Amino acid sequence: MKSVTRREALKSAGKAAVVTVAAGSFVELAFGENGVLSAQAAQTPASTALNAIAGVDRVVMNHGKTYLSGWVGYGNPPRPGRQGGRGQAAAPPAPTGPAPTAAWSKVSGPGTVTFADPKAVVTTAQFSTPGEYVVQVIADNGTAKATSTLTVKVELPPPAEQLHPVVTRLHTVTSPFWKMRTKALITTWIPHCIAQIERTDLVQGPNSGSGGLDNFIEAAKALKGEPHGMHKGYVFSNAWVHQTVESISLAMMVDPEGDQEIIAAQAKLRATLDKWIPIILSAQHPDGYLQTAYTLKDMMTPGSVPAADRAVWTERWQTTARGNHEGYVSGYFIESAINHFMMTEGKDRRLYNAAKRLADCWVANLGPAPKKTWFDGHQEMEQALVRFGRFVNEVEGTPQTQPGNAYIALAKFLLDSRQGGTEYDQSHLPVQQQYEAAGHAVRAVYTYSGMADVAVETHDVDYQSVVKSLWDNIVHKKYYLTGGVGSGESSEGFGPNYSLRNSSYCEACSSCGEMFFQWKLHLAYHDAKYADLYEQTLYNALYGAMDLKGTTFYYTNPLDANAQRNTWHSCPCCVGNMARTMLMLPTWTYSKSPSALHVNLFAGGRVNVGEIAGTDVEVEQKTNYPWDGKVTLTVNPKASKTFAINVRVPKRDVSSLYHAVPNADGLTEFKVNGAMVKIAPANGYVSVNRQWKKGDTIEFTLPMPVQRVYGSDKIVGGGTLPPPVKDKVALRVGPLVYNIEQIDQDITKALAPTAPLKTEWRGNFLNGVNVITSTFADGSPMTAIPNFARYNRNPPAPPTPPPAPPAAAGAPPAPRPAPPPVTSQVWITER
Repeated sequence: MKSVTRREALKSAGKAAVVTVAAGSFVELAFGENGVLSAQAAQTPASTALNAIAGVDRVVMNHGKTYLSGWVGYGNPPRPGRQGGRGQAAAPPAPTGPAPTAAWSKVSGPGTVTFADPKAVVTTAQFSTPGEYVVQVIADNGTAKATSTLTVKVELPPPAEQLHPVVTRLHTVTSPFWKMRTKALITTWIPHCIAQIERTDLVQGPNSGSGGLDNFIEAAKALKGEPHGMHKGYVFSNAWVHQTVESISLAMMVDPEGDQEIIAAQAKLRATLDKWIPIILSAQHPDGYLQTAYTLKDMMTPGSVPAADRAVWTERWQTTARGNHEGYVSGYFIESAINHFMMTEGKDRRLYNAAKRLADCWVANLGPAPKKTWFDGHQEMEQALVRFGRFVNEVEGTPQTQPGNAYIALAKFLLDSRQGGTEYDQSHLPVQQQYEAAGHAVRAVYTYSGMADVAVETHDVDYQSVVKSLWDNIVHKKYYLTGGVGSGESSEGFGPNYSLRNSSYCEACSSCGEMFFQWKLHLAYHDAKYADLYEQTLYNALYGAMDLKGTTFYYTNPLDANAQRNTWHSCPCCVGNMARTMLMLPTWTYSKSPSALHVNLFAGGRVNVGEIAGTDVEVEQKTNYPWDGKVTLTVNPKASKTFAINVRVPKRDVSSLYHAVPNADGLTEFKVNGAMVKIAPANGYVSVNRQWKKGDTIEFTLPMPVQRVYGSDKIVGGGTLPPPVKDKVALRVGPLVYNIEQIDQDITKALAPTAPLKTEWRGNFLNGVNVITSTFADGSPMTAIPNFARYNRNPPAPPTPPPAPPAAAGAPPAPRPAPPPVTSQVWITER
């Protein structure tokens, strides 16, 4: 089945451009850093020389096995899941020669390597001792040999018990940085989403970003056998309705602390829930199934099924119609039910009970024989099922019964069923063998997030190994300085290793998924480096996807910005996802175990984190972070108890793609109840284990110098583009990456390597920010603003010109207009 992206459906990229990019990068993307053919080689006729490909670098758990899928032959290797699909030309005939043999062997490493069959090109290997190994495959045709290597990092598995999430509940937000954003979400952005979802007249394109509440109303009529209207918008249009319900629920859990604008907005949000919930539930089938596009499949508007080559939708979970997003929309509904339950403190279980019926419907129909084997073209249901399974066990479970385990088992089954498809939706290989991040970035990080969940719940060693391999590949080879992912070279997706062009795609939804993935690894490994990474994504790629007022958003987030944000989008999949993710601030800030609290982010506010050491614990943070580094924690246990508080010690450069000077890691002036304490971090945390009583305090300071950040020489621009960070520098303070903008200066100028850099607080500028000031090499002043505040002062975009008249028959197509010039950028020329 040919897969088509949302971007292609919206015609935002030409077919020729997709072919060119894919042809220029497919080999490197397929086989990683070691033993690969170059992008240039991929554009030339296939070589007839003997060749060997070992595969991608990866991580494996100690005593686990790694799956070696090498290749020996002549010329360029085939690429399963790519050739002949998505507008690409079929592969040329493969050159031939004497049949080569293959032989695997160890090149280096601290222990022994045992290959299941060292003479089979596809085999497995196990390693005796943790450490870094290099293994090789040698192709031999009797007269010539070819060799390729890959690196395997052998690691200890994560702890047997994961940390527990702090589920968002009623809380206060006091940091100016987060108070501003939270208020904008509650009073402006979510009401805007509600207004758009309730409209029936959106006309912005073939699918027009339409398909909101009206689809649920018409589906309810259809279920009753009444006359009904057509389905509007994409098959996945239910998603932004469910996301907005979850965002409303989260917004209702923010204590307004007397703010009349927030109080008034929350009253309207509550009225919206009262109106919407019966409408949404009226579209649920008696057996629990819920997707309006299926219910109204007899009345779908042109374009509702985004590609003409997709099969007609005749039944649920149809293997020939995986692109219909059944799991994608169902997963968002299930997740919305969790936060609605928390918002009502379990007093209103309408959505929770409906989510159980939906999950039960899936469990009843999908699974091992005699049930149906199936997987969705757009992942989301997998992580939703695990999240819901855990939640149901907490709400209803006992030591003897865990009713949510059936949902967790189905999540693993759906992931295990992914094979025989394409890289685009991560079904090209069994998930246990996908060691490189590839394909559509949102689908990918949602998949990896669900896999991390399954690894924690089942302790499956193959899942543990592949999840850590994917983490390693993303963070050290495909990660933007802003914490965004997805260069856009493979249809809204990941490009080759180290290909990180500044015109990156970095879809806002992929930033949400990247946060989920890093957070779950933090829960699994009890390690602060994952929080270091999701803080980077949260403060830059995600926070900056929305304007300061909360009226517009970026679907894509390139480091070189040249366009305004949108009030809506013809594919508004990000609108509720951004809001729900940012409003779960307590969840990102804290995690816990039965005997410890982990403090992961520094954000002023107050929340009850639940039970630790047998008593409820309230925690209050006072800080102006990220504008300064002083933080005070006040601990208020209901009863005096002994437990540990683990405070994250920031490490600013987790990714080896970037290094910064001066060093800004660590904490200083660490005090408990006013007394200095010597700190010795472990796993990125400093731990204080003592008997805590109400009012006890921890004080510390995070170093916040202006840092110059330099990119690795390995970073390339993709295809024939020049290296995007060569002779460039980026600026950072704490977690915040900075931009220079044309509205302030000529951004083509260079910054001298020794130019002094200082921060300056401007309270009446961009709602109050620290700017970085300096001088360019020519002596003119330079001002840099936080990346999240980019493009907030630019004049409105000019109106869209009318479409050009159709070209005469046989005439060449009109050239595509040149893109607007870059006017806001992260990387600055340095010389």
